[in-house]
Amino acid sequence: VIFQDFVNDVTFGVQYQQEELFKYFRAQVDNSLHAGWSPKDIIICTNLDFEYKDVTIIRLEHECKFNKYFNKQYGIWELLDKGLITEPFWFHDFDDWALQKFDFPEFNGDIGICKYPWGQFNTGSIFVKPESIDIWRLIMDFMIENKKHPAVDNKGDENIVNMVHDMYPEIQSRFSSLNNQYNVGCTQFEMRYDAADKPIYVGAFKPDNSINVNKFIEKDLLSAEILDIFKKNEIS
Repeated sequence: VIFQDFVNDVTFGVQYQQEELFKYFRAQVDNSLHAGWSPKDIIICTNLDFEYKDVTIIRLEHECKFNKYFNKQYGIWELLDKGLITEPFWFHDFDDWALQKFDFPEFNGDIGICKYPWGQFNTGSIFVKPESIDIWRLIMDFMIENKKHPAVDNKGDENIVNMVHDMYPEIQSRFSSLNNQYNVGCTQFEMRYDAADKPIYVGAFKPDNSINVNKFIEKDLLSAEILDIFKKNEIS
């Protein structure tokens, strides 16, 4: 998880307080440990003073000050550039949840990523191979060089990643579109669920939104243990 935040500034349409973010971080750690991952393989990159259960906390040097949405791409590049991670890894947003433990998927190319039903890449859950470092540098440089362009300045990172992918044909074969079982979110939920192979490995939702949580409960995707983790961490 990469989350560089300026507390009390609006993030993802929400003005988060630090403790609210920490509740999500702790729930992510508890959920990953419950699924069976080792603490040393759980990495949270943040500029906030967070520690929990011996997981790896990394304070990154490069921070996007002009658009905090871009920090996940900055962070992925820095992790690879500094050799902080040297093997394939799963990046996910702070509100994308492992519904069970799974292996790194097999795919061609260097970046595995799911699509929305309308065809755009969704950057909430990304499988990264170290060989993709040049692509992340390209995306980051594009963000920096065009930061004042109106087509870039107010857009989230998803739009920019898709824009760079479409503008540079030479990198397109290095992206693989993964089955939706690695990212079922709330937007057009039924279509994404129906298109996904089963079991579903990753669900994207905020546990404090009962309407969205109920979509996953009705499909029997959330175990009692996961729901207890949300409750214990006061995010349900």
